[in-house]
Amino acid sequence: MKYIIFDCDGTLIDSLSRNYPLFPGVRELIVELAQENKLYVWTARDRTSTLRILTENGINQYFEALCTVSDAAPKPSVAGLLMLVGSVPKDSICVIGDSSNDMLGGKCFGVLSIGAVWNREANATFLKDAGADFIVSHPSECSKLVELKLKGDKHV
Repeated sequence: MKYIIFDCDGTLIDSLSRNYPLFPGVRELIVELAQENKLYVWTARDRTSTLRILTENGINQYFEALCTVSDAAPKPSVAGLLMLVGSVPKDSICVIGDSSNDMLGGKCFGVLSIGAVWNREANATFLKDAGADFIVSHPSECSKLVELKLKGDKHV
C-alpha cells in the first residue's frame, strides 16, 4: 500500500477562483491513485471549509482522512503527518503540494515530496529550495512518480 498526502489549496483546488474548482487533471489523478493507494489531505485550511470544498467538487469520498489547521499545528510542522500516517513506513509515503511549507514538512518527516506547479502562484525554484524531490507541471505526472519512487507497504 502507498500513502499519498495532498495539500488542498493550490494543489487540489484553485483557491484564487470563484467556487474553488479542481485544477484540470486533478479529478483524474485522484480517481486513478485511489484505486490502489490510500489518499489523505493535509491542509492549512480549516476543517469545515475543507470538507465543504472537497464535497462540492465530488472528491471527498476518495480520502481516508484529513488533517486541517483545526486538527494539528500548521505546516511545516509534521504534527499533521504524524496524525495521518505516523506509523506507516516512510518509503511508502508521498507528499504532493504547491508551497514551501508542504515541501519542508514532507522533508522534515522524511518522505518523498513532489512540488506541484500547475497553479499560477507556485514557484519551482522555491519548492526545490524547500526540498522537493521532483517538480511536476501537471497532475498526470504524479502517478508515474508515485509508482516508480514509492516502495509500498506490503504488510498492510
